[in-house]
Amino acid sequence: MNFMESFNTAVEGIWANKMRSILTMLGIIIGITSVIVVTALGEGGQKAINEEMEKFGQNTFNVFINWETKEEIAAEDMTVEDTEVLGRISPAIQYIVPSNSSTIDLKGPKKEERVNLTASTADYFSMQSTLKVAKGRLFNEVDDKEQRAVIVLEEALAQKLFGQMSPIGQRVRWGNQSLVVIGTYTEEKFKFDMATSYGAIIPIRYEMSLQEEPSVQMIMGKAIDKASVDPAMQQVKQYLSRKHQKEDHYRVRSMQESMDQFNQMTGTLTLIFSIIAGISLVVGGVGVMNIMLVSVTERTREIGIRKALGARRRDILIQFLIESVIVCLIGGLIGVLFGLGIASIIAYFAQLPPLMSWNSVFIAFGFSSAIGIFFGLYPANKAAKLDPIEALRYE
Repeated sequence: MNFMESFNTAVEGIWANKMRSILTMLGIIIGITSVIVVTALGEGGQKAINEEMEKFGQNTFNVFINWETKEEIAAEDMTVEDTEVLGRISPAIQYIVPSNSSTIDLKGPKKEERVNLTASTADYFSMQSTLKVAKGRLFNEVDDKEQRAVIVLEEALAQKLFGQMSPIGQRVRWGNQSLVVIGTYTEEKFKFDMATSYGAIIPIRYEMSLQEEPSVQMIMGKAIDKASVDPAMQQVKQYLSRKHQKEDHYRVRSMQESMDQFNQMTGTLTLIFSIIAGISLVVGGVGVMNIMLVSVTERTREIGIRKALGARRRDILIQFLIESVIVCLIGGLIGVLFGLGIASIIAYFAQLPPLMSWNSVFIAFGFSSAIGIFFGLYPANKAAKLDPIEALRYE
């Protein structure tokens, strides 16, 4: 018996027991669907977040105090002057600014809002490519150096504080401080940021003048290109360590490092969930083996007749093995279609990019074939070993 005859016989056997075959495929379908959904969403989500992180922080790095340092932490460990010097001496750095952040209550004529306040220099606006002027102007170097009490509001915040009034030239209150609104801005938000708070920006020298011990929380830098990120980070760390006479006192972290750490974490989680989903494939494989054993028992006389007519052991083995593989492959195909459909629906509502993981599709079909061979081998071998005389006597 050639391969095509074995294939046709296997298909006839599956078609003759349609309901049983569908129930046999169910475990494979569920398993493959689970694996496809998990891997597609894992890869798609990872790609989407990486694209967002690159857009918002390409070639950027942050410098902050290493809180595990053995050196004494002082307010002057990082200064505004440090950023000015670094901007002049390092050819690898495009922008470098000090940055302080806090959450404050900001009061306008209409209402009071909880606001994320950022204090920095005028170069901060050049670093933030997603920030655009809506009305008025942004503060400049003169505003910063003269410690002017000016503020730039996020446009949505200005509407909350002032309603239909024009905010330009108006004042807002922050505790005992009164600040003049000189402009508003719009900012493209990080797509996966669930925070709904508003933002405002003030000159850092004015903000530091209000502190009992003026200090800089963090330094933000941007290299001229991707290749210059590591040299820029190294130059910043060396300068600060030498200037302040403190070794191992500063940490420098690039956006690329954060992305690598995120990718490693999501890759591990995707693998774990895929393994858990893959367990259902093993359960489905056990179901295939069970049904194939039932099929062998039901067709014992048929096997005996075929052997009496000259069918070899290999012919019987291949016939039942093909039947097992076909069941698993059909189940795998349906599982892939279901998996991609479910993943696409989830991606649509989660605002992720279109998901099509060819790796997961190939893995799914590979698993389907492997399960068909592995779990179909024992029933097929059992059928092939049947004694033709005993099989013909079987009722």
